[in-house]
Amino acid sequence: MNIRLFVATGIDEEIRKKLVEFQDNLKKADADVGWVAPENLHITLKFIGYIDQEKIGDIIQIIQDSVTHIKPFDLDYRGVGVFPSKKNPRVVFAQLIDAGGTLAKIHERLDNQLAALGVSHDERRFESHLTVGRIKTRRNVHRLMEKLDAYNDFHFGLEYISQIVLMKSDLSPEGPMYTKLQSVDLIP
Repeated sequence: MNIRLFVATGIDEEIRKKLVEFQDNLKKADADVGWVAPENLHITLKFIGYIDQEKIGDIIQIIQDSVTHIKPFDLDYRGVGVFPSKKNPRVVFAQLIDAGGTLAKIHERLDNQLAALGVSHDERRFESHLTVGRIKTRRNVHRLMEKLDAYNDFHFGLEYISQIVLMKSDLSPEGPMYTKLQSVDLIP
């Protein structure tokens, strides 16, 4: 049976609270945005997609191999932005400052090794970010962008990343439901 998977890092509760306050402030713009539920906030390292659940053991081994020799590290949640551009915003995100490029390194290793299981390579360059909402229509986008500008240098917090997580994603009309399948610790 196929299941929908991705590899991620979790979010510290204090940072989650600040991200939810940020979302609540942006909601006042009354833009047409699908906001990520607070319990679903995470940093995606690699979206796997639908894959046979019998391959979970192989995927966990690949995750373990991908973090070999990577020690726990700090991530700075600072600033905000939109993809693909301010003229045509589709995704609202909190910016992550990963000084050592550790997230990108883990992503590259995952991307390369998961290809052996038939997972497609990411075409776009990896950008460290945390999605907080997806813009559905142009309604009140200008007001949303004005509110967003107030957060350009906002500091959400610093987080110590010590594990990577394999997550299952079940889609439903109420939105996605995420379930942690396995955690892989980074060894100090």
